[in-house]
Amino acid sequence: MDSWKTLAIALLLSISTPALSGDNVNPIAAGIFITISLPTIIVGGITSLTTEPPKIFKSAKTDALAFIGSGGDIRGAEFEQASRYYRSTYTSPHMSDMQLAQAIATSF
Repeated sequence: MDSWKTLAIALLLSISTPALSGDNVNPIAAGIFITISLPTIIVGGITSLTTEPPKIFKSAKTDALAFIGSGGDIRGAEFEQASRYYRSTYTSPHMSDMQLAQAIATSF
């Protein structure tokens, strides 16, 4: 049994990772890293939030194409929901429903 314990200890020691101390960290380098990377991360996150179109418009593309193809007679549920979202979220002047459908069809 001792040989199994010795083998197990040897195996665990061979695959374990060494613990490293953070005492040798250069505070100036850490400050420069934070000064450069933090604003970059914040600007990137805000940009992705503001330039990413709402998913409601992506899902309404099929209904927008049907609306355009029927000359405005067919109003699908997803296009109607996107139209209501557009009217409640964005300020005037609003696009007409046909213009909104064309924008959804070409953009998404």
